Order: sequence, then C-alpha cells, then structure tokens
Amino acid sequence: MNYKKIIAGAMALSLTLSLTACGGSSGGETETTTADVTTTAATEWTGDNVEVEALDETLDVDINGKSLKWLGIYDLKPTNDSPERSPELALFEDTYGAKIEYIPTTSDKRFEDLATNIMGGTSPDIFAYEWRSFPCDIAKGQYQPIDSLVNWEDPKWADVKDTADGFIWKGEHYIAPLGYSFNDTQVLMYNKSTIQSEGFDDPYELYLNGEWDWNTFTDMMKTFVENGSSDGTERFGIGGWWANAFVYTAGETMVTYDGSKFGNNLRSGKIERAQGVLEDIFKNNLIKRGWIGGESAFVDDSLLFYSMGTWAYNAAALSVPDDEIQIVPFPKDPDSDEYFVSNKVFAYMWVKGSENGDCVKAWFDCNRTVNYDEKYVEATKEKYLANNPGWTSEMYDIAMDFYDSEKFTQAYDYGYGLSTLMADQVMSVLYEGIANEQFESWVQAREEYFPIVDEEINVYNNAE
Repeated sequence: MNYKKIIAGAMALSLTLSLTACGGSSGGETETTTADVTTTAATEWTGDNVEVEALDETLDVDINGKSLKWLGIYDLKPTNDSPERSPELALFEDTYGAKIEYIPTTSDKRFEDLATNIMGGTSPDIFAYEWRSFPCDIAKGQYQPIDSLVNWEDPKWADVKDTADGFIWKGEHYIAPLGYSFNDTQVLMYNKSTIQSEGFDDPYELYLNGEWDWNTFTDMMKTFVENGSSDGTERFGIGGWWANAFVYTAGETMVTYDGSKFGNNLRSGKIERAQGVLEDIFKNNLIKRGWIGGESAFVDDSLLFYSMGTWAYNAAALSVPDDEIQIVPFPKDPDSDEYFVSNKVFAYMWVKGSENGDCVKAWFDCNRTVNYDEKYVEATKEKYLANNPGWTSEMYDIAMDFYDSEKFTQAYDYGYGLSTLMADQVMSVLYEGIANEQFESWVQAREEYFPIVDEEINVYNNAE
C-alpha cells in the first residue's frame, strides 16, 4: 500500500515565532485539523454513521495509566469547539489505557516555552514538527532521534521510510512521518463552466493525457485576459497563493541535502526556466493582486485560475453552486515527464529530556495506523465530506492523489529549516519575489541572495 494515496488531513501549525537560538521567527503556515471520528467503545469507532473496527495489533508496551505530555497551541483531547475524539486519540486511550496531558502555549511563546521546559528539566514528551525542526532545532539539541521507537520494517513504517531518510541527521532519524497536512496542500482550481465558455481544453483532461504543461497554462491565461480586453472586461489569469507551488514544478529546490551536507542550488538551470515563466506571467499582467478568499475567487468570472490550500476549496465550490470547481495539479515543465508537488510532512518531535519513550512510541503508532489502515482512512474521508459539503468524493480523491509517489514527485526545500531568517524572509523572496513585484528578474534576485544562502548553509556544513 502506498500511504501517499491515503493520508488523512492532519494537524499542522502556524509558523510565526522562534526560539532565540535559531534567530527570528519562522515562516507562515495555516493551522489545519484532522477530520474527527468519535469512539463509543474500545472496539468501535464512529464518525456520524461511519463505523470501523478497533486496532487489530498492538505494541508490546505497558503504558496503562500513564500520560503523554504534549506542549502545543491546541489540545489533542476533545474541546468545546471540537467535541469528538480523533481516531488516533481513541486508539491511544482505549487500546493502551494511556492519556494525553496538555501543556498549553501560544503561537507567540511556544518555542520559548519549549526551551524553558527543556532547560528546567520539565520537558514535554512531544512537540509539533515544523519547518525549523530540521535542521535548526535538531542541531541545537532540542530533540531526540526516534529509531528506537519505530520499526522501519513494519509495512506501515516501511511505506514512509524514504521520506524519513530525507531527515537523517548525523546518521539517525529524527522525524517519523505520519502523513501530510491535507489542508495546507496547494491546489490549482478553475471553474469548468468558464473553461468551456472560452473554448479551452479542460486542464484536468490535459493532465490525465500528460499534456498539462507550462506552455498550455500560460497560453490559456493570456488568451483569457485578451478576450476580456476586447470588450472592456478586466480579467486575470491567476490569483491566490501560487508562485512557490509553480516554481516547485521545475523539479529542483533552492536548498538541497544529501544526508550530510546542504547545497546552494540557486543557480539551477531548471529553477531559472521556471522563474522565467513567472517573469512572463508578471510582464503580461496576468496576476490578480491582494488577498483572495475562496468565497470570492469565482463569483464574477474575472479569474481563470485560483490557487490556495485545500482549506479554501469548500468556500470556492459553495460560492458557485450551479458550477463545478475543478482541482488540477500545477502544470509540468514541457521538457519533463514528471509532475512535482511540495507537501508539508505531519509529524511529532520527541523532545530532549523526555523519558517516556513507550508512550511516544504508542502515540506514533496510533497516528501512523490511522493514516495507513484503509478502514480508518475511509472513515476520515466520509467524515470530512460530511463536514465540508462543497467537496465531492471525486475532488477529495484528486487532492489525495497529490501524495501518490507513482503520480507525483515530492519537492522538499530544506532552506526553510536552516534558520528563521531563511523561513521568514529569504525563501519567500526567492520563490515569490517576482510575482510580488520585489524583483524584475530572477537573475537579479538570485545573485543578491546567493551569498546569503551560502552563509546560512555553511553554518551547518562547516560545523564539526
């Protein structure tokens, strides 16, 4: 089974501030949540009318009555806003008899609180994986390797070992991938009625035929805008959050990692080609500026393509109930046969100073099971569709396909994790500077930031 096909929506954190040791504040991500499934007994999990069987196999750990200490900005247990237990919590509590001890913090103080607890000898057991976890916070000694907790030969873990191998630090694994953050996955959307009325070939059909590439994408946008100009209608080719996702389709990232050394890849010819397309999109005035919510993206037919995290799809679809909003991957380089995407890994970090390894091991296993075993995955899907009426089963499956390694290659940029300077400032400029009118050309941006990236990389490459 390929887990990238079936990962349920999972928790991701907003990256806003930092621990002083890493320099500043970390990037900007949207908080997302899992679709909940309740439990009525130790042998039955329900989500509305969805029922699935309990855990078939358990780990050889005795954690009955013990607590897993979680430091975070949200509670893993039911709350007034989210009254149902998640399936992973149900498994953890009912199968193993353990519980979660929530240590609350805030977005502004979470890294400071983590450091304070570690230094004070009161470490939590787990903390959320964020971009800066690797390599910044691992290099600072804030987390423990997890190889003693994970059996990589178990099929559920063997399925994600290639991903985990991308986060090896000094020969050890520190991140056990549980899934991907579904609501943060960037998708390209369009109104099928608009495509049809303009006489364009359907982009998703082009994708299925291997013909959805940069050239077709930009030609459609130019024609759409030109057709509006002929009758005085203001139109735009694309809007939302999209430039970084487009550059990822080049198939290479700004910062690379080979398991021991980081590399400055700003002078990649493939990245330069993708940035050249961005320059063309910019110069032809195809971009709609400013914030665009899903609820307003398609209501006036002035925007051909809209990109955002999957969280925006529900509102977009409900805003035009008589039309069909289609999801399509970002187009590929016409010189490539591969489609590339970048999705944020969902994981928990094992905090330095925690001596509660068995509880952490069981929590990891419950989370991975929910994202691997079909009976839990299907229950999560049904609950998600019930809670998000703008989604259809077909669109959900298309979005989940983005995790299928047989259809897409993941492009992960290690630059975001080098420091908070990189996450907050440098990376956003490199990926979105042209679209945001910060630079007129990629060459200008690249040469200005090349020595900065070199300096950040050398902090790790030159360390003993």
